[in-house]
Amino acid sequence: MTMHGIHRHFGSRVRLFAAVVAAALAAACTTPQPKPAMVPLGQTGEFGYTERDLGQDRIEVTYTGANIRVSSTQGRDDSRVTAEQAKIHDLALWRAAQIADQRDMAGMKIENETRDTDVEVTRQYVQHVAPFGYGHPYYWRRYGYCCGPSWFYHDPFYYEPVRRAYAQAVTTLTVQLLKQHDPNDKTQLSVKDTLARLQSARAGAVYY
Repeated sequence: MTMHGIHRHFGSRVRLFAAVVAAALAAACTTPQPKPAMVPLGQTGEFGYTERDLGQDRIEVTYTGANIRVSSTQGRDDSRVTAEQAKIHDLALWRAAQIADQRDMAGMKIENETRDTDVEVTRQYVQHVAPFGYGHPYYWRRYGYCCGPSWFYHDPFYYEPVRRAYAQAVTTLTVQLLKQHDPNDKTQLSVKDTLARLQSARAGAVYY
């Protein structure tokens, strides 16, 4: 290869490297906009509440959370799963209190609650760019192969398998709506107090 050809080849690799770095920086600067979580299912994403009337002042409210990133090794034991379960419980209860308030009910009682959390582990390939200066256009990299370590010629633009896990939690509440609230009955919740508490605690709940 002539000197001119070498310079041209080197220049094309540098331009490719610069393009990859620019694309990575642009992606990093793109911040997803938060979406309010207290919405009907499917309004702004694959999350939200659904409801149905069971008759005799009984309702069923289900809240489906979004897919959230969790540890691929911890799975359901990840603290983010526990936090997500508490979040969607509160959002389902908040929606139940809103319905109770719309029907002029003063109290409510949770008759049944079911929780389900699915964790999915995927294998994805992520592009990596080797640090500049490891040799051009390739650099040596140590690699264990078969019967012992060996050396091979490695392209600085390579893909590496990465395990990623996502969890999605669902909570369903069966709620009895009550005309009157008995503060002495510890199984009952005040609609007014529940609305105030959850609006204060979860008004800023969002998904990305």
